[in-house]
Amino acid sequence: MTQLQQVKKAVAYINKKTKNFKPEIAIITGSGLAGSIPPLEKKITISYADIPGFLRSTVPGHTGNLIFGTFKGKKIMVMQGRFHYYEGHPMKDLAISIRTMFMLGVEKLVVSAAVGSLDMKLKPGSVCVLNDHINFMANNPLIGNHEKEFGPMFFDLSEAYDKKLRKATMDAAKKLKISAKEGCYFAVTGPNFETPSEIKAFKKLGATVVGMSVVPEVLVARQCGIRVLGLAWVTNMGCGIAKTPLSHEQTISESKKIEGKFKDLLETVLPKI
Repeated sequence: MTQLQQVKKAVAYINKKTKNFKPEIAIITGSGLAGSIPPLEKKITISYADIPGFLRSTVPGHTGNLIFGTFKGKKIMVMQGRFHYYEGHPMKDLAISIRTMFMLGVEKLVVSAAVGSLDMKLKPGSVCVLNDHINFMANNPLIGNHEKEFGPMFFDLSEAYDKKLRKATMDAAKKLKISAKEGCYFAVTGPNFETPSEIKAFKKLGATVVGMSVVPEVLVARQCGIRVLGLAWVTNMGCGIAKTPLSHEQTISESKKIEGKFKDLLETVLPKI
């Protein structure tokens, strides 16, 4: 079965469950942020496990549901938990969920993630509004996975993260008094955290924050022509900058502290984009 056929099966199942609800904005919630979803009207929840051909999320803090509903006139789709390369999924399969969004009608994607900061001005609790990325995963979900229905094989990434969406978010963060700064996401495979020497090298290469997701999703979305807003929530300083050992438990704990602020930010930004 081709990935196009796989995605069409998932879309057919979802359309049946939602009565052909056509979302315009999709949100991917990162580690520990499942509770930050704005209150949706006429909410419909579908477990990933029930969707034909959909992957399963295995990481603590990633609930594993698609949620559909309306918020202040905007038709919203939420991925409550994402899929990671380090879980053992083939990189090309990370395209399935984003291509499903696209075929459901999504035009804008808000992708969130918990990250480590390499910038002393971005402390835990701050948000890095992504303006670029560096793919250090040594892989790409689009390799050997081209289907013309999902866009061109070769496409421009000079504005991977939409300028207008970034401005709307920075304005909202200022209004809400949330510490925010634009910056570059450095993508690594994980699942281990980085060494102090790696963090120093990444900073020299231009990284602002580091994480183990986001970039595969953004590449697929941009190929499809979906506009992207990247919100990276700082849960810790990078190894060697942080004074204590890093852990996923710390990531979840810090994300829970941020959850309310993230919800406020989404509720302010979504009606404006």
